Amino acid sequence: MKEYPISISKVYVLLNKVLNTLIRRNFGKHYSIRLNSLTFISNRSNVNYFQTSSEKITIKSLKPIHLNELLLIKEFLLFNINTALLCIDNVYYIEVVELDLKIATTNNYLLNNFNKKDYI
Repeated sequence: MKEYPISISKVYVLLNKVLNTLIRRNFGKHYSIRLNSLTFISNRSNVNYFQTSSEKITIKSLKPIHLNELLLIKEFLLFNINTALLCIDNVYYIEVVELDLKIATTNNYLLNNFNKKDYI
């Protein structure tokens, strides 16, 4: 197991905050994201022979997400996660080459736009 000058959990918390702030500023306040903590920590605590990793991220949205916007968000996150990791933890930096996105949206927009007169 690698010894870290800053703990992996602190890197994880800081990275989550940075990415959430960037996503909300660039794509809207109706988005929030969360890195999968188990994947993030296991990528950095086990022996890595290839020095690359894949991260899992959950995107929560209050509105539906269009495919084009989802692709922009994925590219944006991939660039910024690597940039942030270089700044936060440059000694043990492992490049993230792929993101697995999980989308969680609420269906409240359907309820708000539902007109009862049309269905009675």
